[in-house]
Amino acid sequence: MSPSLRERRRLLIFLGVTAVLIVAGVLLAVLPAAQQSSPAGKPTPSAHAEPADDRTRVDLGGWRWADFHGVRLPYSASDGPHTVAGDRAYGFARSPAGALLAALHLGMRASPRWGPGVFEPAIAEQFTGADRPALLQAVRATYDSVRAVAGVAEGAPIGRAYVVEEAFRWQAYAPGLAIVDAVAAGPGRDGVTVRVSTRMQLVWRDGDWRMVAPPGGDWTRSSAPVTDLTGYTLFPDRG
Repeated sequence: MSPSLRERRRLLIFLGVTAVLIVAGVLLAVLPAAQQSSPAGKPTPSAHAEPADDRTRVDLGGWRWADFHGVRLPYSASDGPHTVAGDRAYGFARSPAGALLAALHLGMRASPRWGPGVFEPAIAEQFTGADRPALLQAVRATYDSVRAVAGVAEGAPIGRAYVVEEAFRWQAYAPGLAIVDAVAAGPGRDGVTVRVSTRMQLVWRDGDWRMVAPPGGDWTRSSAPVTDLTGYTLFPDRG
């Protein structure tokens, strides 16, 4: 495996959170590649989507945050997820809050870190778009590579994560389309906090939000390091 391909696979783990996932022990190797990555891609909203404004304001006060393998994820009694079965989460409201919750939950569950029992059905059932097969292939390849190095048995999770879902910023929202940038933070070199923003697009289909797979199945094309959270809304009680 060439160094560039190895770095991209490591970076996929770094970005597989929020879509975005910052993993202790991987970040040190990923940071140089993350610093060189291009700015987040800018998906083009559909003709029916309006730029986000005050109408997309989300009331975060009633959210409850709970642990998901080391990551605190939000839950809302009104906006979802309304069904949590094992490591799966379904049932998000057709609202800005529901779309934002879906982005955080689906992005996290598409990470290779939890093993194929989580990421394979999540991607197969809750993602959409022409690049979904490429995403599944990339996540599976990353899981196999890291699992082998870590000495983890086939099918088993790689381990807990150390990441904070920190902030978000709307790009566009319509009743059937949402585009949001989500920021995750984690430990970097010398105790410095590193932040990455990932742009995620969701569509309303079959009664729930579905994540659109990133271009080429590669989250790095939609992600970039962040040093200034101006313009983002910070999550409360994010741990």
